[in-house]
Amino acid sequence: MTGKDVQKQAEDRLTGESSASGVKGWLLHRAKPFLPPWIVAGGIGVASVPAALAWEGAPFAGIGLTLASGGLTAVAWFAAKPTGRQRRLHSAVTVAAASGWFTCASVAGPWSGALPDIYAMGGAALAVSWNVRQVLRWNPDATKSSDSTGLMEKIGMAKALIRGAKVEPNRVTARVELEAGTQTNADMSKALANVASALDLPTTAVRYLPDPDSARRGDLVIVPEDMLAEVVEWEGPSLPGGSIADPLVIGRYDDGSPLLLWLPGDPEAGRNSTHLLITGMTGSGKGDGALNVLTEIMSRKDVVIWFSDPKAFQDFRPLLPGLGWAVEGGAPTEGMVEAVQAVIPARTRWLGAHGYRQWVPAAAEQQNDSAHSCQSGRACGCPGMPFLVAWMEEAANTLRYLGEDAFTGIAQEARSAGISFVLSLQRASHDQISTTTRASIPSVLSFGVNGDGEAGFAMPPEVLDAGANPGIWKNRRPGYCYLCSTGIPDDRLPTPGRTWRFTIRAVSLMEAVAEWAARNGAKDDPITAGAAAAAVGRAYTDRALPTGPQHNDDDEEDDEPVSHLDEEDHGIDPTQELPPVEAGLEGLRFGSPEDERYVLSPEDARAAMEAIVDAFESDGVMVVGVKDVMEHAAEFGRSRSWVSGEFQRLLAEGRLDTTAKAGRYRIVPAMASA
Repeated sequence: MTGKDVQKQAEDRLTGESSASGVKGWLLHRAKPFLPPWIVAGGIGVASVPAALAWEGAPFAGIGLTLASGGLTAVAWFAAKPTGRQRRLHSAVTVAAASGWFTCASVAGPWSGALPDIYAMGGAALAVSWNVRQVLRWNPDATKSSDSTGLMEKIGMAKALIRGAKVEPNRVTARVELEAGTQTNADMSKALANVASALDLPTTAVRYLPDPDSARRGDLVIVPEDMLAEVVEWEGPSLPGGSIADPLVIGRYDDGSPLLLWLPGDPEAGRNSTHLLITGMTGSGKGDGALNVLTEIMSRKDVVIWFSDPKAFQDFRPLLPGLGWAVEGGAPTEGMVEAVQAVIPARTRWLGAHGYRQWVPAAAEQQNDSAHSCQSGRACGCPGMPFLVAWMEEAANTLRYLGEDAFTGIAQEARSAGISFVLSLQRASHDQISTTTRASIPSVLSFGVNGDGEAGFAMPPEVLDAGANPGIWKNRRPGYCYLCSTGIPDDRLPTPGRTWRFTIRAVSLMEAVAEWAARNGAKDDPITAGAAAAAVGRAYTDRALPTGPQHNDDDEEDDEPVSHLDEEDHGIDPTQELPPVEAGLEGLRFGSPEDERYVLSPEDARAAMEAIVDAFESDGVMVVGVKDVMEHAAEFGRSRSWVSGEFQRLLAEGRLDTTAKAGRYRIVPAMASA
């Protein structure tokens, strides 16, 4: 009975009918719950009379009734085992006393000796004792736990109390108060597996949320039914044409509520911008999870996506037209990373000049508000700056190429520039990504991982202590995940969710989302575009989406073989003999560095080196190393040490610049270095 029920009951007592008949009815109504123990006591006394008439003075009856009395007491003791210790003892004592008196009364007669007095006093005492239990059980202020199943005793924390429970659809939240001085919230977190065992539930269905203001109080959350077992297919983005500042709906929690993710910050809500780590082993559903996040982002009007995928867009090809910049792994990704690093200070400077402490949706609009102007006293009318998502898919491949600290600077600085960095990899561990970079990525979407070690690196320790455990799923529960991010209530962090499933039926809808983004989505603003072009030149300005070969069935009959001959070779008859070698050219050798006629002078060698760098820039390869250049420098007889010296010369002249990885250099676009 709740406190409100007790209050209402007290009001009814005061305002109820006060006539003689009303008082009589009220007394009878109040007495009914307490009558059963008295009826049982009276029934035993009445039953003893015919028993005495049948068995008085019979020895065999005394033996039989004694055995029956002992048997009934044993049954009561074992039958009450699932209940609390006090209730079990009380039941056994009551049965033993009642059956013992009945045995004596049946053999000696109910009126013999002290039997009537024992019956009157003992029967009344036992009946009253059960009435007292009833009163205490109804008392809302009782300090004894209402845990009628002895749950806390079963898990070895018998002195812990459960005070009330909040029951929601498929969710029960109970307030737990541990014993002062001997039990802590850490003890309760360690006992969660035992709680799940006692309730016959999976361990992920039980969570404990410590009270931040107490070391021995918290909320025990139990979800009795797994609502994630049903596979739900993706049916499209949740808010097409909305803002990236609105929540991304990427699935649902195990109680059916939506799984929400925010990337930009919100100064009014006190929420900071965030980066996101997506992790999960092969078969865990990480790919579908990434598609959920990416399609939600792409369907918003004020965001641009730069995307790197060393797997050649195997899972993301239908979405290619909606990406602002898409590259595969290796050198193109290296150039994109350099571009991201270059645009951070440019975007931060623009936001500060227009009065934005962080990116908000208004920053993506034309700046027609004098409060957000780079001109004093008037609106500047500057083009807006969309939010930027820099997504590194299969990041383990990129990290092996660039080094584990390649993303550290971006992760530490990009949030203030209106950039969210998304890093997706199968194994989040210290040998894949530096601890500094991991500490700079506040949010994680973790699918099933291989063991507690990977779970400990991916998930915050306090969330694991509360009952989260992605290591228990591995790849047996595709799509099951935990989302830890800014803006999510603490009680949701250890709550499992599941993302929507992408099947072949989703491809046409994915293509429609990409087409909408290509036509209506945001484009890079002048500040971002200028900084990227200045950093990596044609790698950015001449970027093209790798949409793959196009095929038109209508043109099949008109296709002609394509010639791969040089223009000047078209008239050559391959069946004719070659003409004789001209006089003086008999000993000529081609491409041999040892041949003196191909050893270049220092001036010509430097010019050749500059031509090599120009060729890389022309091809859109904006980050190079000594190894890349040696393939060409060896052709004119230059060594590795010479190439390294030329790199230092070009660094001094401003044609090259250093990168985050030692031995790799960014080509400064020719116009920028002039």
